[in-house]
Amino acid sequence: MSYSDKTNVFGQDVDLNGHLRPSVLLAKLEDAGSRQMAAFPPSNDDLRARGMAFVISRLLLRIDRPLREGEVADARTFPTTSRGVSYNRCYRMFSGDECVAEAYTSWALLNFREHKLVRIGETEPIGGEQETPIDVGIPMREPFPPAEAFETAAVREVYFSDADINGHLNNTKYLNWLCDCVPDIAHRTLHTANVSFITEAPLGETLTILRAEVGGRYFFRMQRTDGKLCCEAVLGFADSEKFANR
Repeated sequence: MSYSDKTNVFGQDVDLNGHLRPSVLLAKLEDAGSRQMAAFPPSNDDLRARGMAFVISRLLLRIDRPLREGEVADARTFPTTSRGVSYNRCYRMFSGDECVAEAYTSWALLNFREHKLVRIGETEPIGGEQETPIDVGIPMREPFPPAEAFETAAVREVYFSDADINGHLNNTKYLNWLCDCVPDIAHRTLHTANVSFITEAPLGETLTILRAEVGGRYFFRMQRTDGKLCCEAVLGFADSEKFANR
């Protein structure tokens, strides 16, 4: 069952082009999901009290028009077809009757006390009634360029302000970090994102962000000091001025 949550776009939510930052958009969508779970328990707090927490494994995001300061938007979300250890959830963001963004996500439910994943059916239904998944028009997996095509774009440490309650780089922060590594980003607006979250990035970890550009799209790998990949991502952009006139 779809859940609706009204949200406002404030001045601190937008970038220098006046566009809602992708990380804030994602945070607002995920917050609607948390509110739906609270309305149809167990909530995230209920699960945490039982030693469990959701961690994201895949994000497919398409932004058709950036929200601007002062807009009142409607974040809508619902759980969708899930199996095995993948708990899937969809999101839409509306401004009035206009759908400005859609997202499909996959999550794993981790029992951190027993250090294992919780399979579908091992708990009560979570997050309300399921609906048909959204096709955001982004392939789930794409072939990556060869290793030699990648260059180091940035080296960053996970600071306290980046970490969530689980002590890891919050999943919404990844979009900030990756967009910061795109050349001439002030003239670009994120249009599509496909992010595979592989291994957590703990507080204090130093991450190397590797970047390759193919046909105007940017491929990323984020790597820990132990060599493990935190994520792989493919980002597509639109010209900020043209995007603003949509």
